[in-house]
Amino acid sequence: MNIRISLLAAFACAVSAGGYAGEPDLSPASWPKGELARVLADPPAVRSRVVSDSGVIVGITASAAVRSGLEALRQGGSAVDAVLTHALAEIVLYASCCVSHAGFMDLMVFEAATGKVYHLNGGWNTVLGEDDPLTIPGDGIPSGRTAMVPGFMAGVEAAHERFGKLPFASLFGPAVYFAEQGFELKPFHQGVIDARTDVLSRRPDTRAVFTRADGAWYRAGDLFRQPELARTLKNVASKGADYMYTGEWGQKLVEAVQSEGGKMTMEDLRRYEPLWSEPLRSTYRGLDVYATAPPNQGGVNLIEALNLVERANLRGMGHYSDSPEALHTLIRIARVMDIMGTSLTHHVTPTPLFKRYAPQVETDLMKRITPGAADTLWAAMATPGWNDLNIEAYRWNPVEGAGNHSDAVVAVDAEGNAAALLHTINTALWGTTGIFVDGVPMADSAKYQQVKIARVGPGKRLPIETNPIMLLKDGRPVIVSSSIGMGVHEQTLQGIVNIIEYGDDVRTAADRPQVLRPIGGGISAAMAQKPEGPEAQAVAEGRFDPQLLDAVRAKGQPITALPTAQSGNWRGYWVGIHIDPESGRREGAGSPFFDGGAMGQAINED
Repeated sequence: MNIRISLLAAFACAVSAGGYAGEPDLSPASWPKGELARVLADPPAVRSRVVSDSGVIVGITASAAVRSGLEALRQGGSAVDAVLTHALAEIVLYASCCVSHAGFMDLMVFEAATGKVYHLNGGWNTVLGEDDPLTIPGDGIPSGRTAMVPGFMAGVEAAHERFGKLPFASLFGPAVYFAEQGFELKPFHQGVIDARTDVLSRRPDTRAVFTRADGAWYRAGDLFRQPELARTLKNVASKGADYMYTGEWGQKLVEAVQSEGGKMTMEDLRRYEPLWSEPLRSTYRGLDVYATAPPNQGGVNLIEALNLVERANLRGMGHYSDSPEALHTLIRIARVMDIMGTSLTHHVTPTPLFKRYAPQVETDLMKRITPGAADTLWAAMATPGWNDLNIEAYRWNPVEGAGNHSDAVVAVDAEGNAAALLHTINTALWGTTGIFVDGVPMADSAKYQQVKIARVGPGKRLPIETNPIMLLKDGRPVIVSSSIGMGVHEQTLQGIVNIIEYGDDVRTAADRPQVLRPIGGGISAAMAQKPEGPEAQAVAEGRFDPQLLDAVRAKGQPITALPTAQSGNWRGYWVGIHIDPESGRREGAGSPFFDGGAMGQAINED
């Protein structure tokens, strides 16, 4: 890996109570009195929307991590510094349950000085020695073969080397503070620990992380410290990401994975490299769209969907929360990702129905984003056979519980640089192996991606469907966007559509009724037996007018209205910053479901 050892050695200072000696202190030790309590409250006392003429950061989860990213902006850091600081701290604050310092990341960056947009892919690498991936055990069968090579920390270092302004080690200050000093657990933490005690009990070192001195599991209200994780983060801060790839941590990871039957070796870790790519580029309603490049598939899916929205003239039908025609059209467009993805990526070859009813549809990733491909696809969607594909896609049923737990954060700094980050453990809470290495959990994401692994081969970058994105006007960002959840594609599409098609502000766009991910993989048997069937479109109860939904059903689209408690499994969670091209005013907001928030410098209004 290309590590600037001399610079990192210069940053390897002793850690004081508030950060690294001689460096900017981004930790709560440097915040105004009462600030930490405010952002750690339950619920946190933070804004869901912020307007500023200067730096802005918006995160889906962990207000204290959002505040950490804001501190990076306040102390002269770049937008990239801000999102990385947030991500490092947020993992600690969520006890690594749904994100991990050994997960993967996907990053879009706008550089104000050059007007260029960059894409960094820090996704999984498949294991070199995994020569029979279709036999990798599925959910419920813990196995080291379900581990892949993580990209998160290598991506953090690569992004900072190129676009960071603050010293590398200073970005770790808040994360180390929360790991060492601890924080009070909330009912959320107790709930996820209780739900996964079987996994967290598999290995003694893991159980020790989540149990008190008396052997009992941590409860809400307890002070939760993670000293092993703090030591790992300090080592990365001082020695660089190589500590996790060729150093002591990497060696321990390989030993742990192999002890559970895995095939990963030090060679897998040594050869990992983050991928800098030219983003995909398209246009939409006169704006330049920059999206993630292959092997990431999320950018292709989103550009294809925006092309279809423009061809359908969605805005001419009225808003989809009022118009049956608009809602039906939006649902059909959003489902294209799953129809194309299921037929083309979750099977070794395109399925027979796909070959029969859509032979003219473009399947090459790079060609799918062209206007001509959108015209062909739009025509294919009008044929009766497309409904058969629709049903086929949602009767495909991957491994039960194969979730995609993640976090997203976006930032714009005072100079106009912008960053949109997604990072994830890419599996159910903590995975199923219970492998922790010096406080860092290892995901088991290969348990439900066996076909993808077989398609790309050993030692390759695994395709992912995440979709941080930027829309520019006259060479400057207008929308900076990222999202997470099972409905990541649907919610990103709706956030952009609400702003560009319908003129919503960011807060209104985030609060609109959501089209969720359709009923499909991982669904319970009870839900599959509903009259609407497993191909039904999911929405949350009470969010759309029942008569509106009945009108869409009359057009042939099955819809299931899920109770609130269940709808979260199919929802997307979105954060966005809208920048007025005339005034430069930045407005940030996000989906109002977690404990994140929007914060900014020189705030104009709530």
